[in-house]
Amino acid sequence: MDRLLRRVAPRSFRGTIVASTVGLMSIAMVVVGLGIQVVLGFAAQRDIRQVLDDRSAAMVTVIEQASATALAVPSDALEPGMVVYDASGTRVAGSVESEVRDAADDLGTTDVVRTVQGPSDEQRLLGTPFTTPSGDSGVLVVSQETGPYERSELYALLATIVLGLVVIGVAAVIALRVTRQALRPVTQMADRAAEWSELDLTHRFALGPPTNELAALGETLDHLLDRVASAIRSEQRLTSELAHELRTPLTAIQGSADLALLRGVEDEAVREDLRQISASARDMAGVISTLLDIARDGTTVGREQACRMAEVVPGLLAAAGDDVEVVDRTAGSTARMAAPAALVVRAVAPVVGNAVRHARHRVVVDATDHADHVEIVVRDDGPGVTPALRETLFEPGVSGSDGGAGLGLGIARRVARSFGGDVTLDPGPDGAGATFRTSVPRR
Repeated sequence: MDRLLRRVAPRSFRGTIVASTVGLMSIAMVVVGLGIQVVLGFAAQRDIRQVLDDRSAAMVTVIEQASATALAVPSDALEPGMVVYDASGTRVAGSVESEVRDAADDLGTTDVVRTVQGPSDEQRLLGTPFTTPSGDSGVLVVSQETGPYERSELYALLATIVLGLVVIGVAAVIALRVTRQALRPVTQMADRAAEWSELDLTHRFALGPPTNELAALGETLDHLLDRVASAIRSEQRLTSELAHELRTPLTAIQGSADLALLRGVEDEAVREDLRQISASARDMAGVISTLLDIARDGTTVGREQACRMAEVVPGLLAAAGDDVEVVDRTAGSTARMAAPAALVVRAVAPVVGNAVRHARHRVVVDATDHADHVEIVVRDDGPGVTPALRETLFEPGVSGSDGGAGLGLGIARRVARSFGGDVTLDPGPDGAGATFRTSVPRR
């Protein structure tokens, strides 16, 4: 039930307002309709009783005037639907419809004024006892058709339903129009703020003092953009400083390891350690260079430069090595990606390298053009990623192989997100290989 409610619930603030307006108007019209029906029902019952009382009182007066010496009923004075009974309950004069005749006969012996409903619920009968000046007693039964009153109630109900639907429809249209006009500036401001935070950190709304809601929102967004700009600049500065400070000792470590290998080391274990130190230093230098590129222009490079898949493939194949077969199936992708080729390579190359390390025989690199992005897929035929490792695979320091630093995939995702893309891992059974998808926005 909760899932169904979430599915049918409005997904925008404007939709929520319109839905709330329609709901309130629907409740209001239901309450008004019920109130109208209650009032009409009460008025109809009162009118029927009033008609019965008036007809009965008039006829009793005529009978009393005509019965000076004995009970007498002027035949020309009786209206249709009137019956006069004597004290014993015997019909004296008049007639009623056949379907209410039994009910009229039952009222013919009443000693109090009484009202009953006919068998078909379309007739109302009133029994009125009387005594003539001559001392004779009797009962006057008057019937009244209730169908016209009930039809009036039905017509009123139908008119209320139609009017309610019209009112609800008009209210929905008005609410939609008003909210659209009222929220359009807010939507535009939010879009501009998001665009400025990605492209240019210097733009501000500058709407002046917060004299109204929009000006107050503009001032809030200006403060938010100030904080975003400050945080981004601080991150760029810190990353740049750390990368600069780490590059020099890493270069020295790599150079020392390479020089030691060139001088010749007889112990094979020591030589293997030196090669590992040199390779790790080289990988770390590449990571630092990537961080420097992101720190310098990661907020604008995706919008200002572009490349195609054909420009990226050579860098990916160079990062693959010769240990396993790498199959290139990217020839079908011709879309322009909104990022420079160097950054796309830095985002995908660690994924390809990871696949090469874990593949048994083959790695497949494929690319698909979508309406708003290009998807680069890297598949391997290795053991796959264990369920316990899936949730933390892209976190720094997490590695699925012995000896790995756990930085490649995390850096790859960070580089991809710097130009509006992402790196994700497809779900799949353990032991069936791994499939990584890198999305790059289209130009």
